[in-house]
Amino acid sequence: MRPLPLDPDRLRRWATAVAFAAFAVAVQWSVRPWVGTKIPFLFFLPVIVAASARAGRGAGLFVTGAGFVSAWLWLLPPRHWWVAGPVDNLSMLIYTILGVLLATVGARLRVTSARASAAEQRLVLAGEDTGIGIFDLDLVTRTVYLSPALALLCRVDARDGAVPVDEVMANMPVDAAIEARAVLARKLRERASGYEREVRLSVPDGRDRWLMLRVHIVWSGARAVRMRGACIDITERRAVDDLLGRTQAELGQQVADLHRLHELSSRLLDTRTLVEQLQMILVALADFHGARRGLLTLFDTGSGTLGIATSTGFTPDAVARLMQTSGIDGACAIACANRERTVIEDIEVGEVDPGLRALASEEGFRAVHATPLVGQGGEVIGAISIHLDRPHAPTERERTLADICARKAATFIERARAQAAYQESQGRFQAVLDASAVPFVVLSPIREDASGAIVDFEWSYVNNAAAKALRRPAEAFEGRRVQDVLPARWASSDSFAQYVAVVETEATREFEVLVHHEGIEQWFRCVASPLRGSVAVWFNDVTMRKNAEQSLHEADRRKDEFLATLAHELRNPLAPIRQASAISRLPQATEAQKRWSHEVIERQVRHMALLLDDLLDVSRITRGRLALRRGTNTLHEMIEAAVETARPLIDSRQHELEIVLPQAAILMQADPLRVSQIVANLLTNAAKYTDSRGRIRLLAALDADDVVIEVSDNGIGIAPDSLPAVFDMFTQLRGSDDRAGGLGIGLALTKGLVELHGGSIIVRSEGPGRGSVFTVRLPRGDTPDRVAAPGDGVEPRAASARRILVADDNRDAAESLAALLELEGHEVTLAYDGAEALDAYARVHPQICLLDIGMPHRTGNEVASEIRAREDGHAPTLVAITGWGQDADRSQALAAGFDHHLTKPVDPTQLLRLIGEARVSGELARA
Repeated sequence: MRPLPLDPDRLRRWATAVAFAAFAVAVQWSVRPWVGTKIPFLFFLPVIVAASARAGRGAGLFVTGAGFVSAWLWLLPPRHWWVAGPVDNLSMLIYTILGVLLATVGARLRVTSARASAAEQRLVLAGEDTGIGIFDLDLVTRTVYLSPALALLCRVDARDGAVPVDEVMANMPVDAAIEARAVLARKLRERASGYEREVRLSVPDGRDRWLMLRVHIVWSGARAVRMRGACIDITERRAVDDLLGRTQAELGQQVADLHRLHELSSRLLDTRTLVEQLQMILVALADFHGARRGLLTLFDTGSGTLGIATSTGFTPDAVARLMQTSGIDGACAIACANRERTVIEDIEVGEVDPGLRALASEEGFRAVHATPLVGQGGEVIGAISIHLDRPHAPTERERTLADICARKAATFIERARAQAAYQESQGRFQAVLDASAVPFVVLSPIREDASGAIVDFEWSYVNNAAAKALRRPAEAFEGRRVQDVLPARWASSDSFAQYVAVVETEATREFEVLVHHEGIEQWFRCVASPLRGSVAVWFNDVTMRKNAEQSLHEADRRKDEFLATLAHELRNPLAPIRQASAISRLPQATEAQKRWSHEVIERQVRHMALLLDDLLDVSRITRGRLALRRGTNTLHEMIEAAVETARPLIDSRQHELEIVLPQAAILMQADPLRVSQIVANLLTNAAKYTDSRGRIRLLAALDADDVVIEVSDNGIGIAPDSLPAVFDMFTQLRGSDDRAGGLGIGLALTKGLVELHGGSIIVRSEGPGRGSVFTVRLPRGDTPDRVAAPGDGVEPRAASARRILVADDNRDAAESLAALLELEGHEVTLAYDGAEALDAYARVHPQICLLDIGMPHRTGNEVASEIRAREDGHAPTLVAITGWGQDADRSQALAAGFDHHLTKPVDPTQLLRLIGEARVSGELARA
């Protein structure tokens, strides 16, 4: 039998019970000579209670039994259990009943005590976790019990129980302690039963903590005897409240400032003279700063000096003295010269003109803030300055308001100067009107007799340039209403409203208007100005500009759509790669299937790499600088590669693809990749713009010396007005469901590739919903009857084992390339940055270095330059293997000392051939 597992807690309780029983027996036996046998259970009853309270009801019952047995055997005469009288039996019964009851009471006392202890412990833990502290203050003894969390905050040791109140108060800030005593005294006078208040407390780390104090006062008659309560740490809440208060204050100030700026703008529009407008702006800015004085100066380009345009808060004598002293050339002049705000925080401190300091002392200002007035053309017009009665640095709000007021002042100054210049030119204007090449007309208002409202305008004057621009003879306008010459809706058009506004507000207006005449649309930009109750209008034909803007907007939209879908479209070549990779990993795949998978991956990687080259340099396509790699290839192979590329998209949309090819193989002198790209683009285009389960037909045929390839579908079709733009760059066709049309370069690239081959492409469609047909015609070229593609089936020449250094910060790229080279029998050393590459070069003296360009610590170009500088009879072949493939990147690499420049992903066959043919130190001199 397996022994029962021992419970340490149970053993401890039984040991306690035995100890208590032994103690009771010993004591009872020791006092027997004095108490006799009349009270045999004197010491057992309290021990029963103690044992059950200490070790549970079982311990109490054990002590009861021990007392029963000991009394029967040794304590009661004749001290033999088999001889007992009725009285003894009654005593034993009463003792047993009392013992059971006392054991039960003691056990319950133990449970109650354990629960109270656990509750107290949970309360302490809750206070520590939640930041709630508990206290119990005895107002009679002036001691207080603090929970551990609160004791820590008050910096007192409360582990031994209550601590004096004075010790707690001593750790509080003096003002907080005085306030706490005052609040308590007031509450006691009011005989309050409790209160709440916030208290600031200094903690050991030097920061202040805020506590929410909730107090309950215990009264005994008319006397307060205790205070109990809890404290909650509200420091974070106070910080949030303070931040919210500051934010609300700032927001309120900003709203008030915006309201005042709005009122200022309204008043400025109602004011006619420039001096009044500038005075209003200056007074408003001074008010924003809380200042009484300010100046607004204007720059005289003729004399190169500043003059006071208006002021506020200064007496005429003070203004005159400012003009006489160099003070006006102080802050304002510096602001104009530096084209930025100038601040003198305190005139009495620092380098300030003595005359200005004396005037400031007399007038009572101490600080100057000057902001330049800059026109729309960037020229400095003047400066606006505020003079404050106290030393002061501008706040962010004051800087912003100063900039706003400066812009307003500059705007009104420029407007006033423009109007003055306009009126000055009126005297000379009439003399050049007739000979002017600028279209110009004068329109006089026609008003209703009853209301006086303007109902039309009359042509008062039309110069020859205007008549020519409006495509009518000059006599067609004289004395006639505008609505008789222009379209019937003239009275409700925007231009009519603009002319009315010019008359009523006497303000110049600029706008553009579209005019229709005999089926021709023309855009005119008009400048309408008041002219003695009439409207003088200059205008010019901006139709070409508007058309150009529209074309630019359209081109920009196409570009945005192109960039937005570029990442998605680049994933298309990954589909056959992923599928082929999955096939090659299947355990049931045959060797033929695995070889096929590897061929698909290699072909698609090569395809994607060349496609990325084209995308990264679109300018080569648009400028016709894309070079073709021509060779003799069969049309079937090129079409098969195109179908393989487009097949995932066609299958995903469940299209039916019909392929019709000639029986005999057709040889073509063409770039196989680009021909496959042409056909793949057309198939992909058909798949995109054909609803699911559609029909796509690919037809190829030989027509004399041309190869004709036709891709047709029953898709969404093309609207007649969209056919001319189908082959434009970034054009994306849209159907009824507004389906995105890919990158928008597919058909443009297709057309470019076709034309590079000397062919042509056309598109036909009977309209939306009727499908489309793309027909490509390519010249077959000179092709012999049997041609073996150069390089096909030729393995790279086996190279003797070389010492090769591979350096690339992309570990996967470096290690996979190293594995490939080691399988070919080469000795490979790896480095993962430029510094490691130089160390490895010095250590192993490689014959060939394959270096990435964009490495950390030292770039590939820097490594190549240093290797060439170190050459001492050892001239390794340096090959750059990089993702940077522009012409400039290639030139930089060769200039740095590289012998070859290869763009990632590198064709392994090409790389191995290059290594096999490389001339290394000890064989041939460096190429």
